[in-house]
Amino acid sequence: MSASSISLGLFISLLALAGCSTPYDLKKRDPLITYVSKRPAKEVKNCILNSWRVHLSSVYEEKTDSGYLVRYNDTFPAATVAIVTIEGKEPEVTVNYYHRTDKIKLHRLESEVKACR
Repeated sequence: MSASSISLGLFISLLALAGCSTPYDLKKRDPLITYVSKRPAKEVKNCILNSWRVHLSSVYEEKTDSGYLVRYNDTFPAATVAIVTIEGKEPEVTVNYYHRTDKIKLHRLESEVKACR
């Protein structure tokens, strides 16, 4: 095996690792959007989930101890791009939106999260 093929393999491996993120990694950052909704958590979750699924294929929902988590995964590299946590009960349901990087804005996702207030 040549040195250049080893270097290329190492580069690809490092690139894949650098792009990986989980919902739990994202939640370690400050949310990019946060608000309190008077709507039920399930209603807010369904609003965001249905909005995202119109134009994204890798959108998933999870039930958590305190509410819901909606996540959008990129297919390559396999990583979570954005999550929304919807926690609490009426009349104070807290919604937090997190994105993998604050250098790139996903305007459509952000506007859909805000629209589900």
